[in-house]
Amino acid sequence: MKDTREEGFFEEIEHTADVAIRCGGPDLKALFSNAARGMYLLMGITPAPAGPVEAITVAISAADVEGLLVDWLGELAYRAETGGLVPEQMVFRVLTRTRVEAELRGRRQHGFTRVIKAVTYHDLNVEKTHEGYAATVVFDV
Repeated sequence: MKDTREEGFFEEIEHTADVAIRCGGPDLKALFSNAARGMYLLMGITPAPAGPVEAITVAISAADVEGLLVDWLGELAYRAETGGLVPEQMVFRVLTRTRVEAELRGRRQHGFTRVIKAVTYHDLNVEKTHEGYAATVVFDV
């Protein structure tokens, strides 16, 4: 995935059984973007050097921000694993604590080193901080 140098962060953190990331940023857009980038890093996805750029729209609703983040990452993992589509750019049209609608633009990837079986609610924590938002997400691999 193309590193766009967006504000915020993502990093892999230690977890006893599965894999996890800590991510965040000044707003929900940065949180959701960095969570996706961190997940793609865990999957071992590297940018495709060539190929046509494709665009799709993803729309998801959930009861709360935690559920929305889990569903968002689950949808992106599914699209990467089944069709190889990994966005280099995410354009958020709507992003609230209960709804996301985004246009994803990217090239099809042809490989990754780790399969994400599920995005879990285990130890899931989305928090509002002085700097914006931060989250811990655990993935079943």
